[in-house]
Amino acid sequence: MLSVTMAGLNAAQKEMNVTSNNLANASTVGFKRSYANFGDVFSSDPAANPKTSVGSGVLTSSIARDTTAGALKTTGRVTDMAIDGRGFFVLDDGSGGLTYSRAGNFSLDVDGYVVDPGGYQACCVADGSLTTGTPEPLQISPTKTITTDGVDATYVLQGISIGSDGAVAATYSNSVAYDLGYIALATFPNDGGLKAIGGNRFSATGLSGDPTTSGAGAPNAGNIMSGALEQANVDITNELMDMIRAQQVYNGNARMLQTTVETVSRITDKL
Repeated sequence: MLSVTMAGLNAAQKEMNVTSNNLANASTVGFKRSYANFGDVFSSDPAANPKTSVGSGVLTSSIARDTTAGALKTTGRVTDMAIDGRGFFVLDDGSGGLTYSRAGNFSLDVDGYVVDPGGYQACCVADGSLTTGTPEPLQISPTKTITTDGVDATYVLQGISIGSDGAVAATYSNSVAYDLGYIALATFPNDGGLKAIGGNRFSATGLSGDPTTSGAGAPNAGNIMSGALEQANVDITNELMDMIRAQQVYNGNARMLQTTVETVSRITDKL
């Protein structure tokens, strides 16, 4: 009985931990909530009578991720981007290592790279169609030098535009818009198989399958919404209800543990 009760306590604690993490990230851009899956435990003894067998408790079978999209919030900042549909932003860690994210709270660093809050560089592709090439970090230079008839003229960045297809254009003080490529999106056979590595980033695994990289709006890829951010898909009311249920389960198992200890103590005192 003690092992069954302890299993119940551990399972309830695990669910509370998962729920607490969801609540803690309710304001985290692009966060995807998790939930615990549990399975009952029975004896594997082939001689056990199925009519009289009693379960041996519960175990945590998996911690799964809810990959449904969160609500979109308008910010008005051009470099803030949300994905309306499937896909993940492709991020370069600065040394060619790629990770993936739904959080599009980007900005320009001092070198003109489009980076997330951790300094990872958003990648682009040369065109919006499917590509087998490696996505390259997107750089929007603060200045642009144009040579005309052997004379260099330097122009200052005036504005950036990002279309729903992910097309990025930069306009300089010569009033000319220059196309820089398309924001790269990656899609996976199984989004739920991605591994969370912190900082709103994920890495590909054998369970997620290999990424397919494209521009926005390509088959299976969503559109880009510049000036907006995807919010966490955490419903605080539902999370609190899950927390209350997990607390009740924990308290029930704690009472059972106390009763078991008291019963054993009485039996021992009589011996």
